[in-house]
Amino acid sequence: MKISSDKIDNLIARCISGNASAEEINILNDWLDNSSENKKFYKKNVEVWEKSNGWLSDSSVKQDKFELQKRLTSQLAKQIRHTKRISFVYKIAAILVIPITFAISFYFLEQKPSAGDEQTQICEIAAPKGHVSKCILPDGSEVWINTNSSIIYHTNSFNKRVREVELNGEAYFEVTKNNAKPFMVKTEIANINVTGTSFNVKAYPKEKVFETVLAEGSIEMELNNQSHQKVKLVPGERAIYEENKKGISIEKTEADFYTSWRNGEILFKDATLNDLIKELERIYDIKFHLKNPSLGEFRFRGMFSYNANLIEALEKIKRTAGINYYIENKEVWLTKNN
Repeated sequence: MKISSDKIDNLIARCISGNASAEEINILNDWLDNSSENKKFYKKNVEVWEKSNGWLSDSSVKQDKFELQKRLTSQLAKQIRHTKRISFVYKIAAILVIPITFAISFYFLEQKPSAGDEQTQICEIAAPKGHVSKCILPDGSEVWINTNSSIIYHTNSFNKRVREVELNGEAYFEVTKNNAKPFMVKTEIANINVTGTSFNVKAYPKEKVFETVLAEGSIEMELNNQSHQKVKLVPGERAIYEENKKGISIEKTEADFYTSWRNGEILFKDATLNDLIKELERIYDIKFHLKNPSLGEFRFRGMFSYNANLIEALEKIKRTAGINYYIENKEVWLTKNN
């Protein structure tokens, strides 16, 4: 059985933390039977998980899920700081599933540094498809990570002179104010510079679109292309840049419509069916097709929840727009009622 690295990370996390279903356990067992390398990889994850049990008591596990993650992140950060001889990548999948379940796993990938190279110590926090994660950075800043997204920061340099994270996908940041240590969010298309503020950044590489929405404070956005165009935003503004268009466009907006995903909700205000489909594909990892392309311009206003399964979402579209659906080969086809 072939399973992507992201999905197997998620599957192992759920199994060793006791959050997996019977079906997921069977899938993992089949994957383990495929090769000895798979078994070694799983064993390494289990060993690291078991070593972490001493850090958290049973009562701690029952506490607020975000406080639990904060404590674990702090403990692991100490271990990273105390490691002097080994260069490694530290990866943590902190998965907040809606409705709420909690699974957490991590593993170390040892790397042999080249002569003269500084040790590489990297922390990656990811949210698999259909999940939202939250983490607290070493400076106290809070980050919500949307489905199929991740952030990376260098533990040996973060919060020294600058606070720098790399984003792949979408995240919402509440940055702790520190004028002496600027905070930067780096993406493939553009970077965001702040000192302390709240904002959303969306930069999925395959979409070739960058957008940021400012909720509080102020931010400066700078393109990474040859123009290095810069713009400053004030609260309630949304900046968008598409690679196939010239320049950055700025519009007034309601920040809640672009940040509600933190609570497991997608709010739409006069959005098209094409916009809705893009979000549903991201959440449910399924492909949509329109029998008639003009259906994509149908406009929606309302709320969709991460709680709902795919069928519930499709039924809501059917009731709202009179659009029928059928599922074939794990793909959804939409067609207008006659």
